[in-house]
Amino acid sequence: MATATIIGQGTRLAARVSGSGDVEVQGHLEGELTISGEVRIEATGIVAADVRARRIVVRGAVKGDLMADESIHLEDGARVVGDLRASCVAIAPNG
Repeated sequence: MATATIIGQGTRLAARVSGSGDVEVQGHLEGELTISGEVRIEATGIVAADVRARRIVVRGAVKGDLMADESIHLEDGARVVGDLRASCVAIAPNG
């Protein structure tokens, strides 16, 4: 993840977010997230949205469907309520 748009901790955003880069969610996002690059939902991140991206990495919480062109990684502490769709899905212990 080279340069990313960051939704910072303490930020609450209700929107449809789309773009061609990468996104890191440290705060709250409600709506929809469609990115051509990578989406990282950090431990402090809470997402109530469907997420579409090339790669998705979750350390925080998601309520919505995750759809990735390449892979979805649920890391230690990840909490997801929704469907996962990708050619590769990896779930870490405690994920």
